[in-house]
Amino acid sequence: MNLTTLARELPAFYQSGKCLYLRSGPGRGKTTTIIDSIPNIAATVGKNLGISIISGPLLTPSDAVGYLVPTKVEDRIESKYTQPFWWVTSEGKRLEEYDGGVIFIDEADKMDIDVKKVVGEMALSGRCGPHKLPKGWVVWMAGNRAGDRSGSTKELDHLINRRDEIDITDDLASWEMWCIKRGVHHTIIAFGVGNPHIVFPDGPPEKQGPFCTPRSLVEAGDLLVTLSGNATELRTDDTAVEFTAGMVGNAAAAQLFATIRLESETPKLETIIANPTGAKIPGAPDAQMLTCYKLASLATDATLAPIVTYMQRLPADFAVTFAKSLVTRIPAFGAKPPMIDWCIKNASLMAMMNLLK
Repeated sequence: MNLTTLARELPAFYQSGKCLYLRSGPGRGKTTTIIDSIPNIAATVGKNLGISIISGPLLTPSDAVGYLVPTKVEDRIESKYTQPFWWVTSEGKRLEEYDGGVIFIDEADKMDIDVKKVVGEMALSGRCGPHKLPKGWVVWMAGNRAGDRSGSTKELDHLINRRDEIDITDDLASWEMWCIKRGVHHTIIAFGVGNPHIVFPDGPPEKQGPFCTPRSLVEAGDLLVTLSGNATELRTDDTAVEFTAGMVGNAAAAQLFATIRLESETPKLETIIANPTGAKIPGAPDAQMLTCYKLASLATDATLAPIVTYMQRLPADFAVTFAKSLVTRIPAFGAKPPMIDWCIKNASLMAMMNLLK
């Protein structure tokens, strides 16, 4: 299942009360998808929902259920468990202060075996040692596969039988839309769309070292933006290359900087705004693709009309890429006169791409 489909189905799955376990290679966006989905789930079910995020590898049995402390009860001393640390969310609220929510255990594959037993019972019945999860709270988890060299520990069959295990499939379109909504630099998006085999590797590299995943690529892009002083054009000097290679590996970095250097073959935004009917159209398809994402990321109310005029000069499939990226970034642009006119002129393409769904 891809992450877009998962996010769409999560409100209904939450209402089932079942345990969800997401599994994939590293850096695919499982955790981000769950966290980002909580407001949508809450709006769908009409409840005040929270989320408590736990790092599975750091848990001990005592962390999971609380600590036994001697407590005076009338004229005797009894051992009682404290409530565990995760009973309070990052908002500083206790679980009981919500209508429900998600106990999300990240990196669950790396938990110690004894902790897995504790968490497995909590996922099934809501019992955690002497504690009982308040009504409306469910346990969801995410982890990597045994073959990912991520430190996974042994899985127990009776615990697998208590949850709904979903393998997250690599999906370029889902990643592209996520990047646009998050404001990832247009060059990073263009590189990813043009090189899915690099962004979504089948597994870790044969020789250990930095390698490219959706996560490490986006993080490298964020670093490059910072190193470049938040400029539209990213740095391409040796230092920038070395920093990037340290996150995505040498081969991926070399290919990424080939894409970044294509920026020089695309016209400046100022040139397009001043002369949308005469500004240069890049000849290479990859440079045209980069131009689409660049203009979709930079368009404003004031510049939309000349940008749309310029984009109409590109091949139709690139114009559609631009339009999809633009309205994904800012949906309100779809109702602006320049885009309405473009949609009317390209009605057949709109139907084919299902742009307005």
